[in-house]
Amino acid sequence: MFSPHISTANLPIERTALPLPPVDQEAESVDVQSVRSFSEQDWQKHVVKIPKNGSLGGALASVNVPASITYQIGKLKNSNLLTNLRAGDTLTIWIDKHDNLQKILYPKSKTLRYELHKQGEQYQIQTIEEPIQIRTEIATGTISDSFYLDGKKAGLSAKSIMNLADIFAWDIDFIRELRPGDTFKVIYETRYLNNEYIGDGNIIAAQVTTNNKHETHNAFLLKDGDKIIGYYNEQGKNLKKAFLRNPVDYVRITSRFQPKRYHPVLQKWRAHRGVDYGGPIGTPIHVTGNGKIVFRGWGHGYGNYIKVQHAGKYMTVYGHMSKFGKFKKGSWVKQGDIIGYIGKTGLATGPHLHYEFRINGKHQDPLKMKFPAAQPVAKKYATEFKKQSHLMLSQLDRLSTDLRMASFE
Repeated sequence: MFSPHISTANLPIERTALPLPPVDQEAESVDVQSVRSFSEQDWQKHVVKIPKNGSLGGALASVNVPASITYQIGKLKNSNLLTNLRAGDTLTIWIDKHDNLQKILYPKSKTLRYELHKQGEQYQIQTIEEPIQIRTEIATGTISDSFYLDGKKAGLSAKSIMNLADIFAWDIDFIRELRPGDTFKVIYETRYLNNEYIGDGNIIAAQVTTNNKHETHNAFLLKDGDKIIGYYNEQGKNLKKAFLRNPVDYVRITSRFQPKRYHPVLQKWRAHRGVDYGGPIGTPIHVTGNGKIVFRGWGHGYGNYIKVQHAGKYMTVYGHMSKFGKFKKGSWVKQGDIIGYIGKTGLATGPHLHYEFRINGKHQDPLKMKFPAAQPVAKKYATEFKKQSHLMLSQLDRLSTDLRMASFE
């Protein structure tokens, strides 16, 4: 059911997440050569960094563990926890005096690690997750420079600034709409491990004003257990729409939708049926809606470009890419997936993305489109969400934008 993040008590609050069971329930055992057990003090410790195209087998071979042991580890049902290694990963390997593998430690992240142990004549892989302490913080600010810079001044991390922009991306163009004097208020989580800050968590509630503070936009998180359902306003309307407003983040618009424009390369007047976003070569391009890639290749004017079909009648086009993402023609993509990178291929004088939006084959101005909303809060969550969102709204309304940031232990 709905999991409220804020109790009925006034802010601030603090919660501590419960640790997951330390041992993977699917840990599998396999027989290995019976050897004499030695105490851990007698083991030899080796730290091995995985090189490019490296593997578990290569790491073990470097400390004289035979390939037969790698093969036996690979037979474990959860062997992928140790075999899906990336360049730069570090393994700590313990072997005994007879070069028999006794233990492997693979720290996947600050909070998650995998361990292989030899128990008797068997190996077992365990998943160990450290308990994370969750704290609730608030940050408020007034726009004087840019949303990113003013967010940093208010104490928000780059991650939370980007998350906030994503939450409101359907209704607010953070590049063009914010004006000096507009405000933002955020109630969000921070994560700690052994009292050390390790990053921000979810945004719980947020409020942003636009149009010289004449318009107010609210967002409230809805979760079912650990699963995020989405963000909704106080009426329960989904903030997510069918399409993103912009396919790239924090870049400038260099040319708008125009029925007639002088083309800088062809040097003649012709229609410009899309929007150009200027930015550095390599800037990620996000697909603006769920759909299917129906074309990925070269077009004389478009250079490297992609066409995505959405819900039958909608199509988006992305041109002048420097390179494509991992998705091929025929792939289904989800809104926000990276399908390519800004370039200047085709008829382009400089690096930019040419973006088109079509309905039934007819070109539309993407900056003027009013996109349909996604589904509102489901009935099974409606009562609890209404109560909690109204509580959060009252908390936001009481926050002063003169307060830059508050952190609560």
